[in-house]
This record gives sequence, C-alpha cells and structure tokens, in this order.
Amino acid sequence: MAIVEDGVRHESEEENEVVLEEDHEEDGEQDSDSSDDEDDDDVLVETKISLLEQQITQDPYSYDDHIELIQILWSVSDLERWRGAFDRLQQVCLLRPEHWLLRLQTEMTLAHSAQSREHMAELFQQASLDCYSIPILSEWCSWSLSTGDPVLARAQLSEVVRRAGADPFSGKLFWDAKLELEKAQMDSMNVEDPQYKEQRQRVLWCLEEAFTRPLLRSEEAWQPLQDLALMLHDQEYLDKIKQQHEVAVEYLQKISPFEDKLLTTEDPEDKCKIYLDYIDVVKELSHDEKYVECDSEGILKVLYDRASSECSATTAAHALLLAFARHAQATASRASVQRVLDACVRRCPRRAAFWTLKMQQAEHEERDFEEIKSIFETALTKGMETYKDAEMLWLSYLEYTRRLTVFDNPNDVDRLRRTFRLAWDSLAVAWGEEANDCEIPLYWARLEYKRIQDPKQGKEIFEEIFKYGQNKTLSKYWEALIQLEQARERVERAERGERGEKTERGERGERRIRELCRRALRCVADYPPAVARLWLDFERDYGELAHVVECRDMCATKVQQWRENYQTLKEKMLGQKTKLKNKPVQNKKKPNPKKKSKEDKSNKVKRKSDETAETIEVKRKKDKDTDVGEKDKDVDTGGGQKRPHEDTEDKEDEAENKRQRTDTESSATQLSGREACTLFVSNLAYDVNEENLREKLSEYGEIVSLRVRTGVKAFGGSICYCQYKTSESVEEALKHDRVPLDGRPMFLSRYSASKSKQANFKYPVTTEKNKLFVKQLPFSYCKKEKLTKIFKKYGKLNDIRIVTFKNGNPKGLAYVEYEDEAAAAAALEATNGMELAGRKLDVAVSAPPPRAPAATPASSLGQGKRDTGGGTRRTQLSSFIPSVLQLPSTSKANGDHANGEQRPLSNKDFRDMLLKN
Repeated sequence: MAIVEDGVRHESEEENEVVLEEDHEEDGEQDSDSSDDEDDDDVLVETKISLLEQQITQDPYSYDDHIELIQILWSVSDLERWRGAFDRLQQVCLLRPEHWLLRLQTEMTLAHSAQSREHMAELFQQASLDCYSIPILSEWCSWSLSTGDPVLARAQLSEVVRRAGADPFSGKLFWDAKLELEKAQMDSMNVEDPQYKEQRQRVLWCLEEAFTRPLLRSEEAWQPLQDLALMLHDQEYLDKIKQQHEVAVEYLQKISPFEDKLLTTEDPEDKCKIYLDYIDVVKELSHDEKYVECDSEGILKVLYDRASSECSATTAAHALLLAFARHAQATASRASVQRVLDACVRRCPRRAAFWTLKMQQAEHEERDFEEIKSIFETALTKGMETYKDAEMLWLSYLEYTRRLTVFDNPNDVDRLRRTFRLAWDSLAVAWGEEANDCEIPLYWARLEYKRIQDPKQGKEIFEEIFKYGQNKTLSKYWEALIQLEQARERVERAERGERGEKTERGERGERRIRELCRRALRCVADYPPAVARLWLDFERDYGELAHVVECRDMCATKVQQWRENYQTLKEKMLGQKTKLKNKPVQNKKKPNPKKKSKEDKSNKVKRKSDETAETIEVKRKKDKDTDVGEKDKDVDTGGGQKRPHEDTEDKEDEAENKRQRTDTESSATQLSGREACTLFVSNLAYDVNEENLREKLSEYGEIVSLRVRTGVKAFGGSICYCQYKTSESVEEALKHDRVPLDGRPMFLSRYSASKSKQANFKYPVTTEKNKLFVKQLPFSYCKKEKLTKIFKKYGKLNDIRIVTFKNGNPKGLAYVEYEDEAAAAAALEATNGMELAGRKLDVAVSAPPPRAPAATPASSLGQGKRDTGGGTRRTQLSSFIPSVLQLPSTSKANGDHANGEQRPLSNKDFRDMLLKN
C-alpha cells in the first residue's frame, strides 16, 4: 500500500508541476498582451500629442488646443513638457483664472527647495498680472503661510495686501492672513526678546489697518485691537481709532450698493457700466477731506484692476486700462507703476499706448538703451491691432531715438536715419497701401531740414512720399514742404547778411519757392485754399507785380474749380441739386363735409376741434424747430384766445414755402430768423470732439445752441446744427468753408428746414449702346488716366466715370462712354475678358435695370397722405374726425367700411370662414 500511495503521490506531484508550468506560461502570455496594449496606448497618446503640436504650430492662438495638450501631458505625467506647454500658452495669450489656479496648485506641491519657492513666487506675480482673482490671491496667502520662512512669508503677504488689501469686498481676508503670520511670530517669542516689542507693533498695525479701512466685516478686528492697544497706548488713541472706523463705515455704506450690483450682474457690458459709476463715486469721495484716511487711491487701484480683468472683452476695456495706467503714474511708486504697466501690456498687448507708456517709464527711470529697445522689439512681436497703433509704436521709439541722438555725431545721425528707413519700410510691408499716408517720413523730413541741416535729403524724402498712393494730392505734405523751404530760405538770407536788397542767390531762392508753390497748386486736390494762402502770402512778401497777378489768377481759378467740385459732391451727398425747379405745390386736403356737419352740431365739439388744431400746429412748428436746436425762449406763447387755422393763413404759408423751395440760394434776410442764424456743418469725423468743434465755430460769432449728430452714414460722418445769435455770424462762417478741424475739412452751408429730401438720379437709366459698364476692375486701375490709356485706342471718349464708395474708395466698377456706338462695340469685343493685374474684366453695354417706382402707402380714413417731401409736417385732418368714425366697422364679415373701402380681415373673420367650410 505504501508503494502504491507513494506512486500516486508522485503522479499527483508531477501533475501539479505540469499545471504550475502551464499557469506560468499563461501568466507570461497575459503580461505580454498587457504590455502590448500599453505600448499601443502610448503610441496613440504620442500621436495625439504630435497632432496637437502641429495644430498649435499652425494656429498658435487656439486656446482650446493648448489646454487639451496640457491635459494630455498631465495624464502621462510628463512634468517638463507640461510646464513647457503652460509657458508657451502664457507667451501667446492670457491664462484664464481657472487654468492659473490649476498650475499654481500643482506647483505648490512641488515647491520644496529655495529655488523652487522663488519660482513659485514669480508664478503668483505673473498670475496677478493676467487677472485679478480672489481664489488665486487666497492660494498665494495659503502658500506663503505654509513656507515656514517668516521673512519670505512676510514679503509675499505684503505683495498680496499691496495688490488687494484695499478691496472693500475681500480685503479683510488678506489682512487676516497677514495678522495670522504676525501673531504666530509674536507667540513664538518671549517677553524678554528684544524684537518682541517691535513684533507686537506689527500685530497692532495689522489690526488697525483692518479696522480703520472701509472693508466688509472690519468690526471683527475691534476686540483684539482694543485689548492690545490698551497695553501699548492710552484711551485717546483708541478714541481716535474708533472715530476713523466710523468714518470708514460711512464710506463703505456709500459704495456698498455698487458691490451688491456687481454680485448680481453677469453681463460684462453691464458690469463695465457699474464699475465706471463706482469709480466716479470713489473719485468724488477722494476729494472730501472727511474721507482722507480711507485710502481712496488704493480703492481706485483695486477697482481698475478688477474692472479691466472682469470686463476685458468689452468695448471700454482699453479706456479702463489706460485710466488704470494714468492713475498709477499719478499716485503710485515706481514699483507699482511698473507692475501696472506690465499688467496693461499683458491684458491688452496689441495696443501701442501701453507699450509707449512702458518705454517712457523706462526712459524716466534712466534705463539703458538696450533695455528700452528690448521693450520695443517685444511689442513688435505682439502685432499691433491697427495701422495707427503700429505707426504710434514706431513714432514713440523714433522719438526716443531722436532724444538720444547727438546731431554733431555722424554715427548717431546715421543710426537715426537707418531707424527711420526701417520704420517706414516695415510699415509698408506689414500694412500695404494703408501705410501710404504715413507720419513717419514727414517727421524724418522735418528733422533733416531743422536738426540735421540737410535740406537736400529732406527734399528727397518728400519726393519719395509723393510717389505713394494719393499723397501727391494731399495738402498737408505740400504745406509742410513749402514751409520748410521758406524757413530754409530765411536762414540762408540771414547767413548771407541780406536785409532786403535783391541778390542773385536771393532771386534764385525765390524762383525755387515760387515754382514749388505752382507745382503744389497743380497737384493738390483735397484742400487747395491752404496752398493758395501760402503762395499768396509769399508773393505779397517777396513777389513783383507780375508774380502777384499770376498767383492770384491761378489760385482763384483752382479754388473756384475746387469749390464747384465740392458743391457738386455736397449736392450728391444731400441728394438734391443747388437750384430746384419750380414744381406745383400740393393742394392741402379739404375739410371733410361730414366733419363740418359734426362741428356745427355742438359748440363743445367745435371748441375741442379748434383746440386740437392749434395744438397740432404748435407741435408742427416745434418739430420744425427741433432740427436746429431748442425752441426760442422769447416766443410769445401766453394769453389770448386760441384761434383755428384760417384759409388765408394756409395760403400765406403755402406761398412762403413755395418761395423758399424755388430759391434756395437766397440771402439770409429772405429766410426766417432761426434759419438765417443757423449753420449746417457736415463731413465731420465720426468721433468728432464737440469741445473743439464749439471752439472753432465760436470764432465766427456767439453761439446760441449747438446740436451734434455723430455717425450719420448718409453724410459719411457726423453733422452739426449751429445756431448763432445773428445771421452775420453765419455769413462770416460761410467764408471759411472747408476749414479743417482735427485734420478733416468741414463742409459749411446754410440751413433750411424746407429743403426737399427727394433725390433726383443724375444719370440715364435706359440702355446706352455708346456706353460700356466695366466690372472686376483691380483697385490699382480705378483711375481715370489708366482707363483712358486702355480704352482710347478704340475710339474717341466722351467720359470715364469711376464708381466709388462715399469715402472715395473705388468699388472696382466704371462707366466708359464713347462718342459713337461703333467705337463702343469695338471696345467691348476687345476688352471683355481682358486680364489686368490677375483679374479678368467683365465688360458689357450699359443697360441699368429699371428702377422700381416708390411704393405709395394706401390711405385710410383719418390718415392723410404721407409727406413725400420728407419733411416733418403732420397731417391735421385726423383731428377733425370723430373718434367713433375712426374705429373699424364690424357690420360685415368681409370687412367692408361704410365708404366702400375694404378693411383687413381679422382673426375672427378667418375663424368664421374656416368653420363655414
């Protein structure tokens, strides 16, 4: 049996060994399978990372792609690449508070060495530049208290309270954190310790700040403050502290409503308006001596920080940041100003104003050239939002370079010239045609004439300016060149010692300036009177009789031609011609006989009708007056019995209106008193400065009222109605038509409320076989000279008209008119499909589509015809119709009125029709 048992035992052991070997083989196969799965997952993750890296390279400003990459790198525990992804995102745009919080909380768990703690402090400072966030500031306090280094903790908590300690809503939280640190330090000391007394003063200061500032829950600091203060000071000190607290509580009550509104408002635009009102109130309180101890300047700094962070997507964000920077420069220390400017360029990196302030602050602090140049180069890498921002940035740097230049040093002069050339060329490459009208070469040319004393180089710069765009037709460049050349001639005369006697060199200089004025007058198109004035003044000072006569004739011809063109343009903008043809006056609607009979039945009804008619007439006159300002205060509106409109009065008004329509160029004495004293101003900038406008118009007389309408698209800008005290002021103002305001000429004309607003189309609307309509024109060929060169070879031209927008920019369309149809047909065959600057022309015979007649609204009972003249007249017929007759009749289901007119079907009518079917 034993042998048998041993045999069985050995067999079972062998079987177990075989089974164990099989299990080991299966485990090995499972391990290899799982490792293969892990390898596949790693490959997929790396593929996803590579794809995201490629997408970010193509579009570095895609915030979501950056965040997705950061999350994937965190999932694979690749710390260095995770940090690199965060740093790359931080370089291209602002980090949102929640993502800053994610990184800070992660880095806090890894900051154990002194170097890592320094890096941690830098990260908190960078986060505070991107946004004002209470959670981030709270984490900053928590991390500072957990470092275990009292010096580092005190420094970091001081940074926090410097940024947010004045916040009325959450400032108490940060003062409590600082108090906790100072109390812990005091508790760790003995009374005999030499620093114990100083530490106790720190604790008392924290309690005092928390109690005397306008902070929520500030009263919580009273009891510990009272206990500690009695140990160090007398009762008088406590009374003073308590008085300051009462003032702070009163201050807090004045600003608390704004904090309540901000808590319940979600829309950024609405929040921005609340912040602006909040800031205005705090500014008012800062001027009150009662609240001088409430740190209004600190509260303003916090409010600007909060507003610019929470309202960064609003239209007022740039203005808020600019006000923030100006406030810091006026009230804060250098370190605070530097921090605020860093925050501004982080939150709004594509606006030049903040980079300019940053460079000026660095120059004020006497930083070296390389550091300021580095600021400028960093700004260039951000890419400015508009051409004007890019130009302003370059001008700021050029101004700084000019201040460093020693003009007696050739190397400095050469560096300045190279910088100007680089600025001009860089703007041209980056902004194309928009950079044609550039201030930088004008600045450069002035320096060549005035500081470098090289007028030849300055003249060459002007000649280069005239090659680009429409610069040759702009008066501002010619004015500057003429004035510089005249100043140069005066200097040369003084150097030669000439006092008025004629010399050959003097006559040669006069001929040079005279020829320059002739050339300028021929080229200028936007405002020739400016050049004409310069030339005429020069000839009066230096010219002979023949020169003066020639100058006057040429200037008068040019200015007259320009005024005619301007008048045509103005009439086109206003939609009417200068002289309106006589047209029949529409007869006024006769009174309804039914109404007449109704009035005869009751004197009460008659009095009511008369009263309504008078009221409507007053309203009509008032509406007419509102076009130019408020109603005159000296109009007699009192006393006497109200009288209805008589037929004779209507006829007189009709005759007067007809006279005004048929003679729009009559003198001011033929107009009514208000109209004669009113000036109409157009072609103003969309964002016109009303103070500058009032100051300019007041030069011609005393202003009674000024009403500005900004952004009127029909006029291509803003318009203004200016009422003077006398009509002579209007006449004086008209003499200065096209006078510039902020670099833009003003169109001045008389105001007339009776002008017709119906536009008469200037060109034929039928098919003209001798005229071609050209489409798909490149903008560079939208010039009369270039099109004439192309089309004149097929026959004699009558006219070429370029179609433009209201601002003068071309649409890519043109009309080419020949003398005969044969020439037009030949041109059509030859030019249709012709390629110009990469675009194929589409040429056809001019056949405008028929113009649809204006829809005439159907009149109904009690509603007069619409005033097609476009005025503000109101019909007076409805006031004489009894209210009963103005209600819709319900006698028939199909909606017939008593007078046979069909009324619109109501919902009840449709319901009845459906039920019948």
